[in-house]
Amino acid sequence: MSEGDPGPIEAGGGGSFWTSFPAILTASAVFIGALVSAVVALRGDDSSAGGGTTTTTAAGSEYFLPVTRPSGRVYFEGETMFVKASLPARPMLVLAENDEQLEDVGMSARAEWVSGAKDYGVGFVCRYADAGNYYLLSVLSDGRYHIVRYRKGKPVSLTGGIQTSGAIEDDANDISVRCVGNEPVILALEVNNRDVARVRDENGIEAGNVGIRVGTSESVVTHSFRDFELRAL
Repeated sequence: MSEGDPGPIEAGGGGSFWTSFPAILTASAVFIGALVSAVVALRGDDSSAGGGTTTTTAAGSEYFLPVTRPSGRVYFEGETMFVKASLPARPMLVLAENDEQLEDVGMSARAEWVSGAKDYGVGFVCRYADAGNYYLLSVLSDGRYHIVRYRKGKPVSLTGGIQTSGAIEDDANDISVRCVGNEPVILALEVNNRDVARVRDENGIEAGNVGIRVGTSESVVTHSFRDFELRAL
């Protein structure tokens, strides 16, 4: 399998899925507080966590909307969110419905391969300023992972390339990420309750939106997400 050149970056998308590998709450406490309150009112339960951290666990529909684009589709079945990437080397990137510039954030979810290519990547995006500037913390098939900063559309690996961890299962993983601080920005990836990577970025992106990205270099792939959690840190 060869790596292609980066394709044009669409709104909510990246360049080539494989090229991206080698190479968000100011704490807008006001925004998250209002969002959590709305979720609590809608769901009729108390989702806030103590210790100064705002937390809500949901199906994902409180943050993401169903959407269909040439690069893929987002849809919901009960408490499960599905993200389908339809084009090889063109990841499907979906952003949260949010107009705020987010800074310190934690996210987690149960991510599981559903169908399609078995050579894939799935991850969280934080500090998404625009289509060319954001962070990607991803888990790949075959027990691999990668943390990448996109700056003006150019990917820079913050983990020294694709790495391997015994913490990552083949088809289903509990993934948790943290994006905090400035000068440097600290990015941390935890999989199945085990610390996988923690990197510093001195040339950091200050703020932006959050999202989920799924892709493959082969054909089509679909991943599901359950118990999505968003935390203001």
